[in-house]
Amino acid sequence: MGLIDISGGEVPSGLRRASASLRNAPGMPSVAVFVAPGDTIEGVDMDDGFLRGHGTAVVDGCLMATVCGTVERVNKLVSVRPLRTRYTPETGDVVLGRVTEIAGKRWKLDVNSRQDAILQLSAVNLPGGIQRRRNAVDELNMRQLYGENDLVSAEVQSFYADGAVALHTRSLKYGRLSGGQLVRVMPTLVKRVKQHFHRLTKEQLGGGDVEILLGCNGFVWVGTPSAATSTEAEAE
Repeated sequence: MGLIDISGGEVPSGLRRASASLRNAPGMPSVAVFVAPGDTIEGVDMDDGFLRGHGTAVVDGCLMATVCGTVERVNKLVSVRPLRTRYTPETGDVVLGRVTEIAGKRWKLDVNSRQDAILQLSAVNLPGGIQRRRNAVDELNMRQLYGENDLVSAEVQSFYADGAVALHTRSLKYGRLSGGQLVRVMPTLVKRVKQHFHRLTKEQLGGGDVEILLGCNGFVWVGTPSAATSTEAEAE
């Protein structure tokens, strides 16, 4: 069922409000609306119970954008997502990070977020896939797994009370990356999809196979094929 055309002529306020509610209803097709600082966000009446989200401000009863970005709506909450922003992690995200510090049975990784992510020793696979409790020897050998400046692929597992991200690499498709090139893009350009590991074959490229890992944090890895993409191929 299509929407009612209320672009021309006098339309009762009740019908206009009903049409706006239908347009913003869950499941309806949405088109990205770009706004600049100072622009009024159309279709939002603060008297109808709309909530002001990030990147917005109420001026003279109208909701206005304070940053340049796209308008996002979740029920009555209206916010503006900046085009250039730090990565905001979500549970289950595939991320690529660079090790910045090793201490206290954990690694700290730069994942292009507001603070470094934490990878605990208990959240990684030991060499050979051994399943046992980690001990002091494992702590001494942490640099044999991941050293400073190593690039690591991981998954967001949970969050700490201070907002820090907890990662894990308990899968053969995650781990240290080598033999390739890291490309950094804006996190908003990487969509959250089911598959973030891809392998391009020589038939597609005309040369050797190449794997591409798309991190939700805006880190993209292009390199030689590894267990990350071979495991995904076997799963399919």
